[in-house]
Amino acid sequence: MSVFSGKLPPLCAKYGRLLNGRSGGVEQILEDASALERIAVALASEEQNNVALTGAAGCGKTAAVRKLAALIEEGRYRRLSGRRVVELNLDLISQDRRKRDLRFKHILDEAERHSIIIYLDEAHRLSESGGPSNLMNTLKPYITSGGISMLISTTSEEFRAYIARDRAMERRFQSIELKEPGRARLLEILEHVARVRYPETLFTKEAIEETARLAALCSPERAEPARSLELLHYEISAAQIELPPQEHAKEITAADARAAAALKMSERGAG
Repeated sequence: MSVFSGKLPPLCAKYGRLLNGRSGGVEQILEDASALERIAVALASEEQNNVALTGAAGCGKTAAVRKLAALIEEGRYRRLSGRRVVELNLDLISQDRRKRDLRFKHILDEAERHSIIIYLDEAHRLSESGGPSNLMNTLKPYITSGGISMLISTTSEEFRAYIARDRAMERRFQSIELKEPGRARLLEILEHVARVRYPETLFTKEAIEETARLAALCSPERAEPARSLELLHYEISAAQIELPPQEHAKEITAADARAAAALKMSERGAG
């Protein structure tokens, strides 16, 4: 049963979106259960109540935050009961440079008054070198005073370069690294997403295995599970491109996975 009630306050609603059990789709299964527990414990802390999720691009940082928000909404973590998680849109906040810093301050004031947990993806953009110049300075007093709880996600390298270089900020964040799933877990994720997202289509076991194998060739710069999921969705698109909108592919085989991967790699070569 949900513990949430009422609308978001106006600035959080305008410049962010509520994360809950309906915002993550089937890919909420990407969570690392032990990491979720550590995130929740950190957010409930009296002192170091901010979390930096680090890891390679595509390893499931945003999916983990969405799953956490859903669990808070369900009442899993009683200490966080009633807390809402809002993902802020830095592009919207930064549209007018003259008003940007004051706007961000007002959003943080609102989040503090309403005990909202703020989530920022690509948080390195707060830094002068990585994007909007003064937002990190605006955020710092809220973090160092413990006035708000914040979740941020970025790569490990960007966290060290843009966040951890400020010792006061580093002390206020608990850094939790999310790692890529092992092969067995990756196959479970692919099977689950294929079954739930595409119930009309049968993915053979061999197709799932080929998807995991070929994804590294198609998108070597990305981490798992994102790159394998991207290829899985591409396989469906390729298999259904000549079917009318109301029809679905009946089956995806290993041969279909190889054909889709070849097409995807040819696009990379053309680019």
